Amino acid sequence: MKYEEIEKRVKEKNELERVLRKHIDKKLKMLMDGGFGKQESYKMLSGKVVDFRTLMRWHTGETMRPTTFEKLIRLIEE
Repeated sequence: MKYEEIEKRVKEKNELERVLRKHIDKKLKMLMDGGFGKQESYKMLSGKVVDFRTLMRWHTGETMRPTTFEKLIRLIEE
């Protein structure tokens, strides 16, 4: 793979991650302000796409395998 291709993929991934974090932050705050607990909120946000613990780990900053991140991207609303 050429350097330009790698650079392009990394930029795309970072942009998708930024958008996903923004969505998750907004929805998580809304749910927790509504009286739901932290784990329950993550469960509702993750749906059936990924396990809520995976979403919680990613959201707190742990690194993920590329396939896991691809599953998380499905949570972004168009």
